[in-house]
Amino acid sequence: MVAERAAGVSEARDEQERALEMARGQAEAARRRGSQRGPVDPTRIGEYEIVARIGTGGMGIVYLAEHAQTRKVAAVKVLRPGLESASAARRFEQEIDILRRLDHPNIARIYEAGTTEHAGAERAWYAMEYVAGRHVIRHSEINSLAVERRLSMMGMVCGALAHAHESGVLHRDIKPHNILVELPGTPKLMDFGVARLTQGDKTTMHTQIGQVLGTVQYMSPEQIRGNHDELDARSDIYALGVVLYELCCGRLPYPHDARDTPALLRAMREGNPTPPREANPELSQQVERVILTAMTGDPAGRYPSAQAMGDDIARMLRGERVQGVPTIEGPSKKSRGLGASLSRLFGRGGSSDAAPG
Repeated sequence: MVAERAAGVSEARDEQERALEMARGQAEAARRRGSQRGPVDPTRIGEYEIVARIGTGGMGIVYLAEHAQTRKVAAVKVLRPGLESASAARRFEQEIDILRRLDHPNIARIYEAGTTEHAGAERAWYAMEYVAGRHVIRHSEINSLAVERRLSMMGMVCGALAHAHESGVLHRDIKPHNILVELPGTPKLMDFGVARLTQGDKTTMHTQIGQVLGTVQYMSPEQIRGNHDELDARSDIYALGVVLYELCCGRLPYPHDARDTPALLRAMREGNPTPPREANPELSQQVERVILTAMTGDPAGRYPSAQAMGDDIARMLRGERVQGVPTIEGPSKKSRGLGASLSRLFGRGGSSDAAPG
């Protein structure tokens, strides 16, 4: 037993070293290309040497970087030039505050934060864990993962999301690209850039009524309406259900051609996604039940917490009966305005088997 445990620790350590080596390799490849860092990008932020720009979002620019002394690879995010307003600075500071209060093995952790002189202004920045991996859908496809392994990863994400919620944080942008998987197959919940604090007197609402934040295909009905005072943990659970649907079915629950936005509006307005077992007949009723419970149109019918959803996934993997609802509910009275809200957003009109596989 002791020998097996030691072997397991050694294997995990080897996997971690391989992951770090992959990150260093990516950093070196970016450095050789040279063109990955533009002429206006900084060469150094704090103690971090900038290697390459790896992402640009609404609030910030993300760089691949290495610590000058330790050579630790990190992702460094700095407030984007042009966002000098006090509200933008407050939102960025809130993002840092959120990351500092989160401490979970399946959430990318923050290392340090500060300010730097860049583009003629002092800007906030933070350095965080760099996750060398692909998003959860791509990782599963490339490795041809069995349904059980996909469910296991999502169970870990449920644990991460439960920790965030218990820490007073709503993510508000759960989607595959914000769940990266590093070696040896550990998912990491990422990007709390549009997250909201809800705990005690720190409750924040940097969004206006009717303003929509997030990624539409993964949004809950109440989130799409833009009524942020209605949002709670169950909105994130709905989005997690959509990700699980896509992970198990190979497609999104609502048929959607990128060139046919009105079709998406109609499907989401009707609130009737393609049943998971119709999209993938190989799925069990147990898997379908978990997905449909998370995606119920009325928040009251969803899992009450991410932990409850994770517990159901664990039951399923043990071959036990899940506790989710058997069928998805139609749109509630509260969600009847969904189509109009989507139209404004786009600017246009109009007996259970125990096996998880």
